Amino acid sequence: MKKHKMVFSAKNIIIYLLGTIIISFAVVLMLRSLIGASSWDTLHYSLHALTGITVGTATIYVALAFTIFVTVANKDIKYVGMAIPIFLVGFLIDMFNLYILVNYIPEELALRILTYTVGLVLLPFGGSMLIISSFPAGVFDEFMITLMRIFKTNNLILVRVIMEISAVTLAIILSFIAGIQFGMFNVGTLIFSISVGIFVKTYLKFFESIGLYTIEQIS
Repeated sequence: MKKHKMVFSAKNIIIYLLGTIIISFAVVLMLRSLIGASSWDTLHYSLHALTGITVGTATIYVALAFTIFVTVANKDIKYVGMAIPIFLVGFLIDMFNLYILVNYIPEELALRILTYTVGLVLLPFGGSMLIISSFPAGVFDEFMITLMRIFKTNNLILVRVIMEISAVTLAIILSFIAGIQFGMFNVGTLIFSISVGIFVKTYLKFFESIGLYTIEQIS
């Protein structure tokens, strides 16, 4: 897979901004479902529990670390631009979590499952929107693409699953250190870890079918 050259247009900017909003909203839905946060958000929540910083702030710190890696690995300063949506997503996560959805606490199992499912479907959709915008993708999506280039593989699903499981493993370790046992890790986290690569690939194929994106082989 190969990223296209950045194209500054109203369409791409709108797609990019919508992607960040969808990602942030989905993250909070999955957290509030208590069925299991996304792989990386189990890590963000564990850092929140361990240090007292907000989930949004933890998201920013983790993403900045990966931004540095992606920028160095690709030897391209354009990836520094990923810092912009990082701060935006972190801010929006706290906005949804601490203000907009602060009173949304689904208690019935059916409502919790529905809340989780909506988040599960929307989170990779938002990430896919960042990819097709031609701007630097969400940091974890860009990290995934970078790993695919480094290891010269087109097996998006395998690479993504390994990434997600690694994040979950670290999150569980930090959760036990923080004294919250498994933290936000639950069955929903496993479902996300296994399915996110499939979702991303499906969404990209859909965007390709309607002419918004072209999937290219690794060069």
